[in-house]
Amino acid sequence: MYIVLVLVTVKAELLEEFERSLLHNARESVARDPGCVRFDVSQHQDDPTRWVLYEVYDSPDAPAAHRRSPHFLAYDAVASRALVDKTVIRASGKYMA
Repeated sequence: MYIVLVLVTVKAELLEEFERSLLHNARESVARDPGCVRFDVSQHQDDPTRWVLYEVYDSPDAPAAHRRSPHFLAYDAVASRALVDKTVIRASGKYMA
């Protein structure tokens, strides 16, 4: 398994638009993207502008295909205006329950 962990901070005034776009992207990714096994979205309890995305793919090539999908491109258009900060961590899964 190939894991992509994304930590983002969003402008407060774009939070609702960002959330709609992000949740649509996550749902469509699992439903339509070959190789997307899981896409979890979490929001920080104490700071709603901070998000954690946990994506699981079956190969290192699958995330690149995901980033070319229409739902990701729509999300990315919103994220390009909304994000204040972004950290991406890529890892190989060693054990998945």
